[in-house]
Amino acid sequence: MSTMTPEDRRRLHNVAKFWNERLAGAESDADLVRICFDRAKAAARRAQRSGNARAMHELAELLATWAEQQERAEVNRRARHSA
Repeated sequence: MSTMTPEDRRRLHNVAKFWNERLAGAESDADLVRICFDRAKAAARRAQRSGNARAMHELAELLATWAEQQERAEVNRRARHSA
C-alpha cells in the first residue's frame, strides 16, 4: 500500500476545497447534480490522462446503473398505486 506524499495530500485537499465551495453555493438540487456531474467528468478525464483508459466508460456505467434503478423504482411505484 502506497502512502501519500505531502504534495499528494495538498493536491487532494485543493481539489476537495474547489468542489466543496461550489457545492456550498448550489441553490437547487439541479445545481447539485450539475456540480457533481462536472466533478465526476473532471475526475474521469484526470484518470484517463493518468492511464485509466476506461475511466469515462466506468463513469457512464455507474450513471446508467443509477438511472436504471430509478426507472425500475418508478415502474414499481406506479404498479403499487394502480393495484
